[in-house]
Amino acid sequence: MPPSVALLLTILFIFYLFWRDSRQQPKASSAVWIPCVLILILGSRSVSQWLNPGTFQSSDDLLEGSPLDRAVFVGLIAAGWLVLWRRQIPWRELIRNNGWLALFFLYCAVSILWSDFPFVAFKRWIKGLGGLMMALILLSDHEPAKAVETLIKRCAYVLIPLSIVFIKYYPSLGRGYDDWSGAALYTGVTTNKNLLGYLLLVFGLFFVCAMLGKGARDRDSGRRRTDVVIVLMFLLMICWLFTMADSKTALIGVIVGGLTALGLGFAGVRKYLGTYVVAGILVCAALQVSVNVTGELIPSLGRNATLTGRTELWQFLLGMTVNPLIGAGFESFWLGARLNQVWAQFQFQPNQAHNGYIEIYLNLGWVGLCLLGGVLWAAYKTLRTRLTLSADPGRTTSRDVVLATFGMAFLPAYILFNVTEATVQPLNLLFLIFLIVTIEYPEVHRHPSGIVRRSRMAMRS
Repeated sequence: MPPSVALLLTILFIFYLFWRDSRQQPKASSAVWIPCVLILILGSRSVSQWLNPGTFQSSDDLLEGSPLDRAVFVGLIAAGWLVLWRRQIPWRELIRNNGWLALFFLYCAVSILWSDFPFVAFKRWIKGLGGLMMALILLSDHEPAKAVETLIKRCAYVLIPLSIVFIKYYPSLGRGYDDWSGAALYTGVTTNKNLLGYLLLVFGLFFVCAMLGKGARDRDSGRRRTDVVIVLMFLLMICWLFTMADSKTALIGVIVGGLTALGLGFAGVRKYLGTYVVAGILVCAALQVSVNVTGELIPSLGRNATLTGRTELWQFLLGMTVNPLIGAGFESFWLGARLNQVWAQFQFQPNQAHNGYIEIYLNLGWVGLCLLGGVLWAAYKTLRTRLTLSADPGRTTSRDVVLATFGMAFLPAYILFNVTEATVQPLNLLFLIFLIVTIEYPEVHRHPSGIVRRSRMAMRS
């Protein structure tokens, strides 16, 4: 098939999916397009990279950034602030409900004071607030579950089919080549196979949860059957992309998250979820100590013992001079002389630690790691409560069930993903999804006169 015909058919297919979703009720607000545009950028490549594909990124580029990309992000953030201002967000209650997350972001702001590049760190912190803002646009919607579902579907409808077309018909856009072996690396709409793994993890888990949660509360059986067909189509496309991308971390994340979602379908698992979590951690620890399960698993996945050079990078980074208590400052480690020192040592020129926890240690020290632990614990408790509430058929829809299940399935996958990739970063796709599914937004309902808050006790009684 000629590439132009394949691209045209793909675009028509995308428009059909958008048109079909636009007919569903209730409709998500038009404000959902703001985080949607941002995720389409984060899930593919920046605007400057689309306009100038193949541009080499130097250390100065990391320091200065692109004026065009900066203008795009400023525009999206300004539009987001306008939406939140009009919705009269209950900030005090929001901060109280998400204390650990608020402390983490506050500490990130304070750490700018000891950064070698305070202005760059401040700009990146503002971008981090932009990610929070995008999550709040969705969660403050009159139908938050519908808003989140619409966001993920719209992005999947665009990024997954186009990734296939790019790989098969536009190799200059959808493929790269290894500097050492010359082997083809399949990237789709992204710039490297690890970023393609981000997409496969998020969309793969979402469609698995959608498949498991579909049908029980939907009335239109004909529409439900079509929904199932579309979900199956996307799962098949994602499976094909997994075979091309060879992203083992994302694949393990989907398997772990999918098993979690499957287990949550049983009432006994939901009731004693905490017990199962603790038991699972203890079993994994015992297996690692007794038989070194990771040492056996890594070679079976086609990876060497260094995780493609990651362990050597970790050892080098942990040996560099950085304040162990407070780190180098928010998003400041990979700048200036430190970046040049790492690039002089490693030919592949990393710009992250390829481990989210080491990355936090380098930038924020042990204080940052402790705060991140609090954020993850609070996220689990929020998701546990949301999952319990979604089990009440009188208060929730199938969308609420899918969102609650997706959130709980995404959490362990996200924790595992950060073992080999650093994703606790401002405007990182996976971190933005983490914020969307874990922020505890104050319960509200709307009247024509405005927004009226409901007490959480009333909601759970």
